[in-house]
Amino acid sequence: MSNSIQKTKLQEVETDKKILENPKYTCALGGALSVITNIHRAIPIINSGIGCGMNQMLNYRVAGGEQGMGYIGGLSIPSTNLSERDVVFGGEARLREEIRSTIDLIDGDFYFVANGCIAGMIGDDVEGVVSEFSEEPTPVLYVNSSGFLGNTYFGYEAVFEAAVEQQLVKSLPKEKGLVNILGFVPYQDIFWRGNLREIRRLLNKIGLRTNQVIGDFSGLEGLKKLSAAEYTIVVSPWVGRKTARLLKKKFDIPYINFPNIPVGPRDSSEFLRVIGERLGISRSRIEKVVAKEEREAYEDLNIIGDVSSRFSASLPFAVVSGSATAVGITRFLTNEAGFTPKIVIINDNPPADTREGILDRLKGLGDKDTVAETGGISPKVIFEIDSYKIHEHLRNTYFRVLFASSQERYEAENKRQIHLSVTFPAENRVVVRDTYTGYGGGISLIEDFLSKFVRP
Repeated sequence: MSNSIQKTKLQEVETDKKILENPKYTCALGGALSVITNIHRAIPIINSGIGCGMNQMLNYRVAGGEQGMGYIGGLSIPSTNLSERDVVFGGEARLREEIRSTIDLIDGDFYFVANGCIAGMIGDDVEGVVSEFSEEPTPVLYVNSSGFLGNTYFGYEAVFEAAVEQQLVKSLPKEKGLVNILGFVPYQDIFWRGNLREIRRLLNKIGLRTNQVIGDFSGLEGLKKLSAAEYTIVVSPWVGRKTARLLKKKFDIPYINFPNIPVGPRDSSEFLRVIGERLGISRSRIEKVVAKEEREAYEDLNIIGDVSSRFSASLPFAVVSGSATAVGITRFLTNEAGFTPKIVIINDNPPADTREGILDRLKGLGDKDTVAETGGISPKVIFEIDSYKIHEHLRNTYFRVLFASSQERYEAENKRQIHLSVTFPAENRVVVRDTYTGYGGGISLIEDFLSKFVRP
């Protein structure tokens, strides 16, 4: 190779190199495990190097709101613990041994082999080894979740894709009123349990039944029933959309993208009306539910109004989070609580074709009078995944409250302002049932951050 060509190649490498400081997610393996460990009686088998399972457990257990990890999770997860010997001579025999011993020793409804980076790089026929167990009474599946393939969101979708493509999910007759719920990634969304419960409660109110697969007791049957739903509801601008499209292609199930987590009365009512219209639910039934829920929620907002106006009239705030949470929180605080959004930093790297829709949801915000008189408030919106750059943007922005991850709390502390962790990583709070979703979710949000104002 000539010196000039070699120099050009080195320049290309340097141009492509990007160092990401304090990423806001883990790898594809982490995303896959976050799903598998929260499908009831699903048994994950990690096919990766020593330490991958421990690393993922610590990431999610600590930084995901100190949450536990399901029926077989944490230190209980079986692993091949591939070593140097397996890299040199291949790890297929070790994987075969681990699957056999796991089936013999751990009681589960199905088993899911999740690849890590080492298994993905050495070229083992993992799918072939898994196929050797096709005659087992309990299904054994395989997901290619090598960490280098993508991040948490990639791993989340990969599990559902594997279940469909490996024909665990087969065509079933459609069940009237059954809907799939996608978009809530366990631990990556620290409120995922509470969010799913509230979405289920709201949809039950208008006569629908939810198939959420993760976080309930449906387990294997819930996964199989993905094909029986009338609709798939994706509560995110983009997370879960790939799976929804696959279900549409394979089983002709239409899907709805609701672009953000509905926080507070206004967006919750919009959510129910959109779903009701698409699924042909009578308008009178929807409005009856909306009227009752709004009455209770606005009464609660009225109760908290005195302390809110005393401590935080027109409160300037900043948000750093994934798109669905960031948009939901910003819309509620601006539209219904009367606060002023200064900057919204979207840190989940949404695809280019979804960004215009996200920006539209953050334009012209405020109550009806404000929008009519001034055109509303439009905060500065930045798409950024690098923590260094996120901190730079926050240092140059005035705010009184910061809704972000625990990594950003120092920016609020340096300004002597309030910080509340609302997204991963959240190492400074414990979350089990908490949620900011739904009619009462906005009240919970205000309670949490105003409590920091009124404490001594």
